Amino acid sequence: MVKFFTSSIAGMAMAVAAVYAQTTAPAPPTTSPGVTYPPVNAVPPIDSPEVVAWLKEIDLTGAPTIPLHTGDPPVCPNPPIVDECYWTCDGCSADDITACGRPNTWGLTFDDGPSTDTPVLLDYLKAQKLAATFFLIGSNVIQFPDLVKREIAEGHHLASHTWSHHALTTLSNEQIVAEMKWTEKAIMDATGLRMKYMRPPYGDINNRVRFVLKKLGYIPVDWTGDAFDTNDWQLPTMTEETVLATFTASLDAYAASNKSQGFYCLEHDLNNLTVGIAQKLIPLGQARNITIAPVPVCQNDNQPYQLGGTAVIPTLSAAPTVAPTSAPSSTVTKGAAPTGSIKSGAEKRYIEKGAMVLAAAVAVVAALA
Repeated sequence: MVKFFTSSIAGMAMAVAAVYAQTTAPAPPTTSPGVTYPPVNAVPPIDSPEVVAWLKEIDLTGAPTIPLHTGDPPVCPNPPIVDECYWTCDGCSADDITACGRPNTWGLTFDDGPSTDTPVLLDYLKAQKLAATFFLIGSNVIQFPDLVKREIAEGHHLASHTWSHHALTTLSNEQIVAEMKWTEKAIMDATGLRMKYMRPPYGDINNRVRFVLKKLGYIPVDWTGDAFDTNDWQLPTMTEETVLATFTASLDAYAASNKSQGFYCLEHDLNNLTVGIAQKLIPLGQARNITIAPVPVCQNDNQPYQLGGTAVIPTLSAAPTVAPTSAPSSTVTKGAAPTGSIKSGAEKRYIEKGAMVLAAAVAVVAALA
């Protein structure tokens, strides 16, 4: 079900978004041997030599002529656009992956990294002998390449979350190519691996975006509906107790189902709050005998990266941390949101960055008190 913003929350969102805009101006291009990357946190230009060359490698003719969406978050079209299949607004997922293909399995994924707090999460996952999929932002990869290398070394799976975390339905086909290919290059430069899976920022995807992504060889992975949005990004405006209680209810409902397929959650390794709550959410699944695995294990994919990389493709595995159990029959399905409104999980994510700025502001105030 869609949950609409109250005026107070909307006001807070706009306020923190304004702070975020003032504190995250595009950084100067970062360089590495033989390459100059675009400014971080900004949509890359499409007239650079690299993007021009990449565009020559693919054929975008035949792309659906769906108008670009506008707004932040994008405004849902009213009436809906025929054949758009807009997951953000109407719950249409087309052939996106929306559920883990293995029974009784939690597809463990983390978005928006790497960050300075990612090592804490990696330490925890290593101690728990767990593997996850990290949907990486290219702008962060070039700042923390050693963390990306560590993720591979410790058996995790890498996937794309675009270069700058902009809503893809608001970008042109060429801008989408630039977002994906610069991220692909950043990760390949760090690891030699070419990404195969991706998650659209905010879950913002329609048939036009899917067309471009498929031309680039990418498979979109959404999450399994609002029940599996952990809301970690809302900390501290949402209390830790509320996050845990909400997710506990979702896990209990899943545990009471037939668990014939698994689920994917929305989690982040963005800061100490999201990393901290992950260490409390994961044990909730373990206590309910739910197996935890990365995307390729969920999808039984023995080739989790595209060909064309410069490194040997690693083999991923995820031994169950606890034995699966059975439960009364039921099913878990991804609910569709009413036309003309933003799907709640995606809607809430649009104020994520502002919420994180608010968290930082709270920490600064506390330190000065």
